[in-house]
Amino acid sequence: MASLTLSPAEQDYIIRGIESGFRADGRGSLDRREVSLRTGMISQANGSARCRIGNLGVGTDVLVGVKAEVSSWTPGEADDTGSIVCNVECSPSAAQEFEGRGAEEINVELTQLLDRILNGPQSGLDLKKLCIIPKQAYWVLHIDALVLDIKGNIIDTLVWATRAALMSTSLPRVVVETIGDEMGNMQAEFDVVDDPEDLTPLEGAENLPISVTFSQIGKRYVVDASEQEEAVTQARLTVAVSPAMEICAIQKGGMLRGFPPSLLAEILETAQRIAREELTRFKTHYAKAKSHLSGQADELSTGSTFLVQF
Repeated sequence: MASLTLSPAEQDYIIRGIESGFRADGRGSLDRREVSLRTGMISQANGSARCRIGNLGVGTDVLVGVKAEVSSWTPGEADDTGSIVCNVECSPSAAQEFEGRGAEEINVELTQLLDRILNGPQSGLDLKKLCIIPKQAYWVLHIDALVLDIKGNIIDTLVWATRAALMSTSLPRVVVETIGDEMGNMQAEFDVVDDPEDLTPLEGAENLPISVTFSQIGKRYVVDASEQEEAVTQARLTVAVSPAMEICAIQKGGMLRGFPPSLLAEILETAQRIAREELTRFKTHYAKAKSHLSGQADELSTGSTFLVQF
C-alpha cells in the first residue's frame, strides 16, 4: 500500500535495523504509534468517528460515517435480519498515486476486508436486531469511510475508526402496530419516530473485533508499520480478533511472498495478545472521545474544528 520509494541504502538501513531489533522511529517490533480518536464528527450521520494513528501530518487519518435507512424486504433475502453495506474511498490528497483512478484497487481491497469483518456472526453484531418487521422491513447500515491521509497501517486505522463510529451509532425508535383491514386480516405496520432525542444505541457494537496487522521485513515482523517500513514489506497479514479473543478474520496482503507456516502460528498467538492490549487502549480512547464530545456539544463538527481539537 506504500507509495514511497526508498533508495537501496535506505531500504538496507530499515531492514537491518528491524532484524537487529530496533526501528527507525525508535519503537520495538510490537510497539504501536499514538492514537487520536474523536466521535460525532458528522452531524447528519447516525454515527461517526475520525481516527489518526501517528502524529498530525505524519500519521494515517480516516473518517467514517454510519447512515441508517429503512429498506423493504424482497424475496430471496433473509427473512429477519438487517444488513451492513461498506464502502471505502481513498482521497486523492492522501497520496499522489490515488489521483484519477489510482485508488480503485486499494478501495476494493479495504471495502472487502471491512465487509468480511462486519458481515456475519463473527462481527459480534446481531443483525436480527436490525429487523423491523420480518419479510417486510429492516435497517440497512451504510458505512462510508474516507482515507484522508496515509502514512502506514491503513487497515488498523480504518478498523479503529469504524468500530468507534458504530459504537457511537444510534437508531431512531420504531413503533410497530398490528392493524386489521375491512376483511379482518391483520397486518403489521411501522412508524419511525422523527425525534432526535428518542434514539436507541446500536446493540452489540462493543463486541466488534479489533485488527492487528503484521508486516514481514527481512527475517522478522513488526506491527503498525510506518510508511517507510511498508515500502520494504515483503508480506502483510491482518488478523481480526474479537473481545472474546476469538480470531474472526485473516487477510493476506498482495505482497511479494507469504508468511512461512512455522511463523504463522506464532503470529496468530501474538495477534491475540496484542488485540487484548489494543481493546483496552481503544476503550480508554473511546471514553475520552465521548467525554470530549459532551464538552463540545455546542461546537460545529467540521474538519477544521477537528484539527484544532487534536
